[in-house]
Amino acid sequence: MRLLIIENDDNAIERLEKLLVMAAPEKKVVGVCRTLQEAKQWLNDNLPPDLVLSEAQLPDGLCFDLFHQLDRKIHVIFISAYDKYAIAAFKTRGLHFLLKPVSKEDLKEALERHDQAHLVGYEMKHPQPSTKYQERFIIKTGAQIRLLYDSEIAYIYTENKAVYVVSFNNQKFLVPISIEAFEKSLNPRLFYRINRQVIINLNAIRKMKSTSKQRIQITLEPSTSQETVTSFERTPDFKKWLTGGM
Repeated sequence: MRLLIIENDDNAIERLEKLLVMAAPEKKVVGVCRTLQEAKQWLNDNLPPDLVLSEAQLPDGLCFDLFHQLDRKIHVIFISAYDKYAIAAFKTRGLHFLLKPVSKEDLKEALERHDQAHLVGYEMKHPQPSTKYQERFIIKTGAQIRLLYDSEIAYIYTENKAVYVVSFNNQKFLVPISIEAFEKSLNPRLFYRINRQVIINLNAIRKMKSTSKQRIQITLEPSTSQETVTSFERTPDFKKWLTGGM
């Protein structure tokens, strides 16, 4: 899950990041904004985050105005040292309101509430298909054997007829399976084959820009030297996949 933090206090930012590591290590902070202007620019330039942790008041204004102006709904957990903002938070469709100093227990409860609401909403819009996708893969590294979960995979690529899996912590594994077989086994809600050589995880995308012939150049994290441009014939479906339309 991709999280955006909107907060101007460095100590509060550091505390939130530490609490997230303890309460929900699988969730990743993809951006930090310290003003409303920064937050507006970030939301315009990047893929929508799955969740925003936002201070109610910043030096250049109240964050409620920002979320009122957006043309799409974003899940927000508002945070403040003042309970007077609680009503405004829920009027802005805030999922939760936390008082500072935020505790690990309160943050964990708020995140679980988001996860549950997101799961229910998604399942109503997207009934689960009968197909079962592979979530765990056996990886051999020398004499060692380990399990690699699909959520750990940032991208997969083929080079010189070999197939490599790269994890979010930038470990690379050589695997004895074709990229075509990998494509069929992975959950298509999370993974997309952008060209003949590369399959990416949605959560590995950091930046995108248009390039020649209406294709899209994708910047991944961890970074890679592979060609991460969508092929011409895959670009229309890739855009649908980004918005959950596949």
